[in-house]
Amino acid sequence: PPPTPTQETFPSLSHSTMTSTSKTTTTASSHHDNNNKISSIFLGTFNVNGSQVTQPDCQKWLKQAERADMVVLSFQECGTCRKDGSTHSPKRMHVHDYCRYDDNRVEEEEDGNERKKEENVAAVKEEEETKKCMMEQDKEFLSSIESCLSSDHYQVADIAMGEPPSSSSNNNNKHKWYGYIRLLVYVKGEVTASNISKSSIPIICPVGNKASSYSTTTHPNYKPSQSPDKGAICLAIPSLSLLLCSMHLAGTNKYNVPETIFDDIRIKQLQTINDACFNNTEMIVDDASFRKLRPIVLGDLNFRVEVLSSEGEKERGGKDFCAVNEILMEGETDQVRQLFLEYDRLCLHLGHTTRRRQQQQRGKNEFIMNNVNENENHITKNGSTINVDDKSFPSLRRIDLLSDVVDLIWRESFQNKQKTSSNVILPTFTFKVGDVPPRSYANKRTPSWTDRILVSQRLLLLLSESDDNWICCDKDQETMHSEEEGIQQPLLVGSGEVTSIGTNDDIVLSDHIPLHCLIHFK
Repeated sequence: PPPTPTQETFPSLSHSTMTSTSKTTTTASSHHDNNNKISSIFLGTFNVNGSQVTQPDCQKWLKQAERADMVVLSFQECGTCRKDGSTHSPKRMHVHDYCRYDDNRVEEEEDGNERKKEENVAAVKEEEETKKCMMEQDKEFLSSIESCLSSDHYQVADIAMGEPPSSSSNNNNKHKWYGYIRLLVYVKGEVTASNISKSSIPIICPVGNKASSYSTTTHPNYKPSQSPDKGAICLAIPSLSLLLCSMHLAGTNKYNVPETIFDDIRIKQLQTINDACFNNTEMIVDDASFRKLRPIVLGDLNFRVEVLSSEGEKERGGKDFCAVNEILMEGETDQVRQLFLEYDRLCLHLGHTTRRRQQQQRGKNEFIMNNVNENENHITKNGSTINVDDKSFPSLRRIDLLSDVVDLIWRESFQNKQKTSSNVILPTFTFKVGDVPPRSYANKRTPSWTDRILVSQRLLLLLSESDDNWICCDKDQETMHSEEEGIQQPLLVGSGEVTSIGTNDDIVLSDHIPLHCLIHFK
């Protein structure tokens, strides 16, 4: 992976450029700063398919964000991205802009070629108009989001990478872009937000293989596996012992190819992202310091549902699509739950699925991860050691970033049969854009839970043994404190309870629907 940017690469993460959603400081702000703790987090992820999110859409999706102390939003294929003097986005890494605008598309002029010069002049004028239009769209985008937040919320991070959506006339998939991967973070209270902003460390990790729309002699193309259409934007917040990761992983982009092929690509991308976090010298002093950070991973992870995997069954609208779509159309709760638990590929790789448990044949098949040994290839299970090179071990558990995360869709909607009956979360992809509810799934791809929120179990309430929980909670987390130069740092203490989780199928601007959850800490 490319070298990780230093703090200086993101000057606007400093306190001096921190922005509030309101021009006035309210009484509530002073009260919250006295408390100086994060007692609730709102998490949301949305692949917007290059479209513009409107205020009515945000009011539906972010209904519960106003009351949260911290708001974390992940966007994929976001159509806009700020790149002015107050940007929170990287301007340049290596020879590439990982947040490109049209102003990079000016080609080298050829001496004596008047036609070429005229074309360049016209291109510059067109690009300036495009940039101005995108800036206005981005103001509208942020305004729509911030209208749903409290006047006490302060923006402490706005980080993005990618290229703007290609024009509709561009049908070349190698060069067609759909927008940016973007991470927005808001925190209540000016002092609290300032402390978090000062301690935050951004990490950019592009892992895609797409050609740039603006590749020229002066702006070469991206290196292999380093284009910013896929990858992660992470924000380490040591004062909260948090690692926030906004991700977009490789999609299933060919027919008649089994999901195992695409899973391998996604898992390699996750390993690269994991390595970028470990190799960040700004953040990591030693192995132990990384393990104190509790990951929250949200985004379009692109793991799919697959019931039938043979070549003839994986066509567009083929037998695999029909098998899954039929279950969803019938709407029987138990069948949807079984579909998720047995055929969701992410759950398979996390070890959540019933099929994985049957394959392992290890008693109750609980991998209680109390700690990781010095030998990174081994994990302790109730005093005994398991070799994670064993093919029966969940593949994503071998990646440190994901070793103790729990998928909230699984945990809150499908793990417990009683919960499923009252809180069924249906697949978030792929829908027909613009369809009015009740929406039907498009036959372009097999309906899947591509959009996910994964949270470190150390942030959540320890479930009872009867819940068949796989990962133990860190019982020492309530003793975490952090002080720097005599200034009390914001704290995130106690165990979290997911008080709300859901999707919004009435937001129809994309082929995905947004996912959100609210976590309260006790």
